[in-house]
Amino acid sequence: MTTLTLLQNQLGPLGLPLLLCSLVTLMILVERLMILGAHTLRGTLRSQGLSLLQQHSNADKLLREEIAGVWLQGRQRKLASGIRLLQIMALLAPLLGLLGTVIGLIQVFDTLGDHHGPVEPAMLAEGLGIAMKTTAAGLIIAVPAVLGAHGFQLWVDKLTASTEQALNVNSLQMEGVCTEALA
Repeated sequence: MTTLTLLQNQLGPLGLPLLLCSLVTLMILVERLMILGAHTLRGTLRSQGLSLLQQHSNADKLLREEIAGVWLQGRQRKLASGIRLLQIMALLAPLLGLLGTVIGLIQVFDTLGDHHGPVEPAMLAEGLGIAMKTTAAGLIIAVPAVLGAHGFQLWVDKLTASTEQALNVNSLQMEGVCTEALA
């Protein structure tokens, strides 16, 4: 029995969409963890920003700040890449699970409607199993997606805020301002 057949037996028609949601979620979680982790450990965002300021050290303060602001916005967008898709997965997965629940319950009622005589628990088991398993699968996908989306957004915000602070302090130092109290 293939994995897809097994998945369809366990989760019904929503097995494949739930599998795709879980794979997309997992890929984004791993990729963002690696990217944000590398930027944090290496301090690349801060060092690149300070290097940019040094390249424009002869420009006046207002122009330097505009250059740094535009650069930082672009980096923030790149760092936050994938977070919106992770939020979509966090919304979509439980909805697919709920749809699987409805499909499973419909299957139970169809089985009961076609049957004459006493109801046996085995008649309900398949439909109820699909209902509960799809609900659980949707939630199992959604919880890490929600945590990842919010956690990664906080991480991006912290990285960019600390970089912005370093750029502002460095820009002031270029103007000859004493920044000991600001650091």
